[in-house]
Amino acid sequence: MAEGEKRKVKRVFIDAETGKQISEQTVVTDAKDVATEVKIKNVEATGEVGNKRIVAIVLWVVAIIFEALAFMNVMQSSPIYGKLPGFDPLVWMIIFLALDLICVIIAGQLWKKANHIDPPSEKNAFEFFVKTQLGAILSIIAFVPFIILTLLDENADKRTKTIAVAVAAVMMLVGGGTSADFNPVSSEDLQAMQQNAIELGDGTVYWTEHGKVYHLNPNCRTLLNSATIYSGDAAAAYEHGLSRPCKFCAAESGNDTLKKMSEAGTVTEAPTTETTEAEAPEAEVEAEAEVDEAA
Repeated sequence: MAEGEKRKVKRVFIDAETGKQISEQTVVTDAKDVATEVKIKNVEATGEVGNKRIVAIVLWVVAIIFEALAFMNVMQSSPIYGKLPGFDPLVWMIIFLALDLICVIIAGQLWKKANHIDPPSEKNAFEFFVKTQLGAILSIIAFVPFIILTLLDENADKRTKTIAVAVAAVMMLVGGGTSADFNPVSSEDLQAMQQNAIELGDGTVYWTEHGKVYHLNPNCRTLLNSATIYSGDAAAAYEHGLSRPCKFCAAESGNDTLKKMSEAGTVTEAPTTETTEAEAPEAEVEAEAEVDEAA
């Protein structure tokens, strides 16, 4: 191989929905047909989103019930204190708090997935915050009342209070941390992404396993060194936590909205130690390109 000549990477495209290998995507020129297909998918996703949210709400209610049962095993005057078989009340308390945490975590993940498929509008900032962070908020509700009531219980001994409060506090942090959405998306961003993906191609976007951005062009220069490329619609990209377009794809599109989105929260990624030369992710190329631009 001549000096300076780069080895061509054999790229594999994976359908994000099925996980199966597909051929490289081709551009569909009839945007109306693609737009109709996207609308149909959005309608079909509505039922799935509704089911996820219903299950999440039910699990949060169950979590509150477990919280109450846990407190009853701390409060000596409760009707079940010391009456459950097998373990002493303190152990039962920890068991109920653990069940509380499991419900909170599962509910939080379902709520986040539903929001990534059908995100709320950001026109009302407070409403947007509540809807996107509801999992973290209810994680607090699932433990804080228990902590407060335990501290106020005059019958519980100091050792029981210390253990109960410490366990509940740790579980609250775990539940809140896993349920919080650190990459919330809005319906406006999703619609803009879908519309631009339709106008510029076939409604499909692309990303890599360790990438932080999505691409509109499968042959974007930042994807040329990536051996495995995932493809899907806008909702699939959002579900994988990708809410920012590649700045090169945005620049090529000439769309001002995409350009602003690509400039928000710019990050520089580094390839993992397991990455080979042929599998260097798009981030490495992005970083090099940013340095070239700066120079």
